[in-house]
Amino acid sequence: MVALVAVPARAADAIWRFDPAHSQISFSVMHQKFSNALGRVPIKSGNFRFDMDDWSTAQVDVVIDLASVDLGNAQLDEAARSAALLNSKRWPTARYRSRSVERIDASNGVIHGTLDFHGVSQPLDVAFKLNHVGTDPYLFKRKIGFSATASIERAAFGMNRYADVVGAQIKLRIEVEGIQMRDARTREGNDEPEK
Repeated sequence: MVALVAVPARAADAIWRFDPAHSQISFSVMHQKFSNALGRVPIKSGNFRFDMDDWSTAQVDVVIDLASVDLGNAQLDEAARSAALLNSKRWPTARYRSRSVERIDASNGVIHGTLDFHGVSQPLDVAFKLNHVGTDPYLFKRKIGFSATASIERAAFGMNRYADVVGAQIKLRIEVEGIQMRDARTREGNDEPEK
């Protein structure tokens, strides 16, 4: 489990773990100017802090499983994982960590963070919308949901191969549901949700 960043706990603070069944990262990238290839990568681990009253204290640290990239076709999956593209044998995961969170309005914000991907660290902004906070009537757990978008320039991460085949920009769409953990003072490694 990704370590939690230690910050002072407050009454409104909450730490959330990613619900793996309802959190995913999908992507699109142009293929030879004909169409956008669509795929997804799962979230491997991580959690985030989000205070409804003070978004500036929000933090996220998430590990993404590149070795499990899925484009819906075994041949394409193998090509994506190859040394010429993701090189997932060498770099099986990517990691995204926030530096700050900016609130735009009542439901929208931007995460200013750093993406470690393909052996390179680069700044990456993620625009997000807070969808809902409430109790899941089936899990009986308090949950929070977000939708987010971002774009990655392949060349910025040293991915220059097959420029005539694979588009220069990877567009990301992220859907997240978080399950609230016991409290904001949850110790590192404890991912047990609130009961």
